[in-house]
Amino acid sequence: MASVYIDEDLLEALLEAARRKYPREFFVLLEGEKREEGFYITSFVYIPWKEGYHHAIIDLSQVPHGVIGSFHSHPGSPHPSKSDLASFPSLGHVHLIAGYPFTQENVKAFDVEGRELRIVVRGQRASF
Repeated sequence: MASVYIDEDLLEALLEAARRKYPREFFVLLEGEKREEGFYITSFVYIPWKEGYHHAIIDLSQVPHGVIGSFHSHPGSPHPSKSDLASFPSLGHVHLIAGYPFTQENVKAFDVEGRELRIVVRGQRASF
């Protein structure tokens, strides 16, 4: 199973943004690099989106070249919806979804086909 590596400070910033947007969804693109052992997330890119309580709609023409994935929140479960799965291939290789109450334990990572990936939070001992 491939792994997704993310610094704890970056993950906490994304989770805080999700908490502030709740009950609406929060969405950003992820920058980083793919290495042999997995994906390293280094930063995020905000692009305008149309938000809702159960959706975030983006203009795919605004997706910058070189993003490796996306992060978005769900008001409930951190599992991809059918529309999430349909959009994953257009948004990079790895996709993080945070579910309510937006803690590290409520974040899941998926590849473009919706298979779950392991998340390694750097800057702390535990990984999930």
